[in-house]
Amino acid sequence: MKIKQFTAFLTLKSVRNKKWLLMKLSLSLYLIGCLQLMAINSFSQDKVSLDVNNTPLEEIIQLIEQQTSTSFIYNNDIVDTKQRFDISVVDKALNKVLDKLFKNKAITYTMKKGRVILSELPKLKSIQQQKFTLSGTIKDSATGETLLGATILIKNINKGVVTNEYGFYSITLLSKKHTIQVSYVGFETKEIEIELNRNIKLNIELRPSDNQLEEVVLSSESRGKSQVQSTLLGVTKMRSAEIKQLPALLGEPDITRAVLTMPGVSSVGEGATGFNVRGGNIDQNLILLDEAPIYSSSHVWGFFSIFNTDAIKSLKLYKGGIPARFGGRASSVLDIRQREGSNKSFKGEGGLGLLFSRLTLEGPLKKEKISYLISGRRSYFDMFFPLIKNGVENNKIYFYDLNTKLTWNINDNNKLFVSGYFGADVMKLKFEDEEEPNNDDESVNFEWNNTTATVRWNHLFSDRLFMNISGIYSKYNYGLGIVSGGTSNASGNFTWKSSIENWIFKPDFTLYQSPTSKFRFGIHNTLYKFIPAEIKTDEVGINEINLETEKGLEVAPYVEYEKEWNKFSVNAGLRFSWFGNIGPYNVAKYNTELPMSVSTITGNNSYKKGELTKSYMGLEPRLSFKYAISDRKALKLGYNRMFQYIHMISSTTAALPFDIWKPSGTHIKPIEVNQISAGYAYDTSNDIYNFSLEGYYKTFKNMIEYKNGADLFIKENLETQLLPAKGFAYGAEIGLHKNKGKLTGNINYTYAVTKRKTISSFESENINGGTYYPSNYDRPHLLNFIANYKLTKKWDVNTFFTYQTGRPSTQAAGRIIVGGIPHLTYSDRNAYRIPDTHRLDVSFNYIPKGNPNTKWQSSWSFGVYNVYGRKNAFSRYSTFNDNKLKTYQFSVIGSQIPFITYNFKF
Repeated sequence: MKIKQFTAFLTLKSVRNKKWLLMKLSLSLYLIGCLQLMAINSFSQDKVSLDVNNTPLEEIIQLIEQQTSTSFIYNNDIVDTKQRFDISVVDKALNKVLDKLFKNKAITYTMKKGRVILSELPKLKSIQQQKFTLSGTIKDSATGETLLGATILIKNINKGVVTNEYGFYSITLLSKKHTIQVSYVGFETKEIEIELNRNIKLNIELRPSDNQLEEVVLSSESRGKSQVQSTLLGVTKMRSAEIKQLPALLGEPDITRAVLTMPGVSSVGEGATGFNVRGGNIDQNLILLDEAPIYSSSHVWGFFSIFNTDAIKSLKLYKGGIPARFGGRASSVLDIRQREGSNKSFKGEGGLGLLFSRLTLEGPLKKEKISYLISGRRSYFDMFFPLIKNGVENNKIYFYDLNTKLTWNINDNNKLFVSGYFGADVMKLKFEDEEEPNNDDESVNFEWNNTTATVRWNHLFSDRLFMNISGIYSKYNYGLGIVSGGTSNASGNFTWKSSIENWIFKPDFTLYQSPTSKFRFGIHNTLYKFIPAEIKTDEVGINEINLETEKGLEVAPYVEYEKEWNKFSVNAGLRFSWFGNIGPYNVAKYNTELPMSVSTITGNNSYKKGELTKSYMGLEPRLSFKYAISDRKALKLGYNRMFQYIHMISSTTAALPFDIWKPSGTHIKPIEVNQISAGYAYDTSNDIYNFSLEGYYKTFKNMIEYKNGADLFIKENLETQLLPAKGFAYGAEIGLHKNKGKLTGNINYTYAVTKRKTISSFESENINGGTYYPSNYDRPHLLNFIANYKLTKKWDVNTFFTYQTGRPSTQAAGRIIVGGIPHLTYSDRNAYRIPDTHRLDVSFNYIPKGNPNTKWQSSWSFGVYNVYGRKNAFSRYSTFNDNKLKTYQFSVIGSQIPFITYNFKF
């Protein structure tokens, strides 16, 4: 019994000892753990600040060790310290910094006694099967400006992307080592090897070509004017450097004349405002300057463009495949982008010509953060008038332009642009009263101007989702004033003003889904205000006239999708456009059984402020397909439908500054254009030549034509002078471009036919009996030839030749006597043609070596416009002399025009 009790006692004591030992061990471990945690916590509380991009891990480790008492331990065979990382932290605990640095990476860490031990994370060894996104911007290393349309090629998979309108790119790839090749015309190509093991933001700068004479010569990797790579048809790009190489009137580089060298583009003649694309009217071209619409793109009635090429970065003309993000016009889009200005150093450039001067200044307000650009140009025709003593010494004729832009790189995810343009033409003509010399002179004043303002915000939601929001204002204003002298109490002063004004809000999003697919979507909102005429006079017996102001609202959501397969690619888009007229407004009612005229008005429908008077809507599908026969050959097919809700009403074949813009409404329907096009493109193996062939067929509905004898001047019911019409156009365009060597240039040939007919329900109103007739812009054959030859390192010569079939015209056929007064009779509309037109221009450029100490570079341009003095007919007119009908032709430019310009940069 005692033995059992003793045994039990020993057992109990043993158990109690074990418990005590366990308690002691646990307490010791707890204390050690607490001390360890305290050590780790104290260790991890070291504060670190980092702001690095694309930086090797070994350099980041060194930066951390410099800021803390920490040392890193790792095996180079296991942890790749050459791989690059991005991180931006300010005054963060070390463990938080390391968590962020190695998030989603194949690296883990442990902290122990003031050391950080790095090791490989086994469960992430399959990271090579993951996909990551490479994104960023491509910039000019000299100025920091973004490069639009730069090519980023992934060489190991032969896939690539191009930068968008803001220089941004994004491409998602498998995690592995990639070789990236970045190229842009006029810049040195750059190759970068990168280990893509996470999402990487990589901003790349390209260096301009060292040889200033080869500013537009293509790099070895560039495809020049290739039409093979793009899915879209009928898209042509030009940079300002290319525009400056073309011989120009009076030596002033001109964007409109550059556009007229492209296939499928024509005009009604020399000195005409605007241009015509594939049979469309000039108002069917959407001209954008930093996204702001331009309603009159010319100075001096069409002789010069309003765009100062020193302020322009690039332009792109869409005439075949027009993306769904563009709308509001029926035939083409000319997208012009202004330069941003250098954010690295102060720069300037300009030119001094016989009749023009221009100056551009740019630089950083805060280096690599905020940049500005200011560019001005003025003509000084009027400065020579005092030298002429035949009555014109007091006249003034001049124009001026001012371009401005401010760019703010807020951070990696946000960028702000503010840009504007203001330009005007001023003409002040004085006339002496020969019958009453003592009277004051009468003067006639003309002025027309464009004003635009654009604010844009770029934002990156992620590496693959890019957003741009634009707020835009645009106004075109024109006026006429007559100040009459004389001795009577009524001086006869007269002023006439008219304008079109709009406000635009446009959010736009791009989702880069994969290397071969991309979504783009947004909504375009435009508010219009039309003031057709405000006329004031103090002439006795004449009342002031104020035609009703009209307002319209256009709303257009859109979506685009781009997809590329092995051989096929597609660019598909859909735009839904809605347009409405907004009151207050009075709409005339007409007797529907009689032709529309002032005498057949039966009443009016009156609409209150904000009330909808009439609306239209339509779906606008856009489709482009490409089949790649090989890397250098492609077949293309495309279809576009576009609606146009505003119209330019012009009483002449060539547009004038005083033409009226009018919205669609109850009596004027929106224009609808459907176009199908097909093409073939080929690039030679050495990229010296690019060849393209495109054909198209277009139909036009609800076009505007003018009644015979239409009177459009200050008409309250303008619809009474108009007729509905339909038409068609078809043609073929051939382009051959040579990109390399001493001789570069291109040959463009266009065969085009465009016809229309009126479709009034009253046969007596229809033109030419309701049959089809050539439109004013029908010029079947058009040939343009450009050649640029580099004579030496300092000299080059540029030539331009153009040939065009004469445009249609209506001519006098005879005369009749009515009430003793003779009246001319005319042929059917556009039954004749003026003579064919052709012209040769030549210019020479001398570019001496710049001064490396002052960074001053200069050049001289001189040449002759219209070398052989061709008197190209602009129009014809007829009179009766000695009872004989005589026809004369009017030539705007009928002789050689020499020019010389001094250009400089600093």
